[in-house]
Parts: sequence; C-alpha cells; structure tokens
Amino acid sequence: MKIGDIVIVSDLGEMKIYRAEPRGLEAEAGLKPDHVKLDLIDAKDYVASHWKVQDIVTDQAGQFKGGSQGRGEFSQGSVGERHELEKHLEEEVIEAIAKDISDTVSANNPPKWYLGLPETIYARVMEKVSPAVKEKLFLGLKKDLVKTDKNDLVEIFKK
Repeated sequence: MKIGDIVIVSDLGEMKIYRAEPRGLEAEAGLKPDHVKLDLIDAKDYVASHWKVQDIVTDQAGQFKGGSQGRGEFSQGSVGERHELEKHLEEEVIEAIAKDISDTVSANNPPKWYLGLPETIYARVMEKVSPAVKEKLFLGLKKDLVKTDKNDLVEIFKK
C-alpha cells in the first residue's frame, strides 16, 4: 500500500472510506512511500438495512383475529411478502454500496484501491461495480472489516 491508495470497507449497514497518507517525514519526502497511515475521508450509513419489516408494513400475517385472520384481500403482511420485501431492501442497499464504490474510486482516481466486504455480499456488490473501477482493484478481501481499527487495516491489506 502506498500514499494515495484508497481503502473501502463496508457491510450492509455502513461504509468507511480511507486514503493512505504519509506516516512520517520520510514517507512524505518519498523515501518510504509504503510507510502509510489511513485517514478516514468519508463514511456512509445505509439506513434501509436497519429497517425492520414491521416498521414498513403495518399488518403482519395473522395479527388480526376475526373473519379473514389477515388473509383477506386487504391483508398486507403474508410471510412470503415479508421475505420478498427483505430481499428487495437488501438488493437496494447492495446497489447503493456498488454505486458508492464506483463513485468514490472514480472521483479520487487512486493508483490502487483495496476492498473489504463480507463474503455473503461480495460477489453481488462486485457485479454491480463499474468495469473501469474493477480494473483498478488491487486487493479485495471477503471479510467484514468495518469494525476493524484503521491501523490494523494497513497490516491486513499488506499481507
């Protein structure tokens, strides 16, 4: 990792974007360009991933007792519909993550960039990232690194 590189770590709830900056005077002078520290340049929260289905849909399956028992034409909350809504919300967040990655890398134009995403969403996010941005990816890890200390990230991505 060298000065100017970008590190992006994300999960379905948040994203952190770091830039590699010189750690000392020698690194600043170009004598040790790999002697870097990470500075947080942006952070994003994906609020939709924190929503619960009951916050969005007012009637849950079987909530009302009586004639239709939640299965009539006005029922809004069958179990199948809730599952589809959860999948839809997750897809929206994945698209937002991919767009934010593409926008960040395009705007900063780093020499290289590094990515850490949980294994469960890595492939789905990467298929939505723009091809030009994918080409610059130096190292992508299928790990949830959002809660990892930024000083540890340098070492993790150096390995």
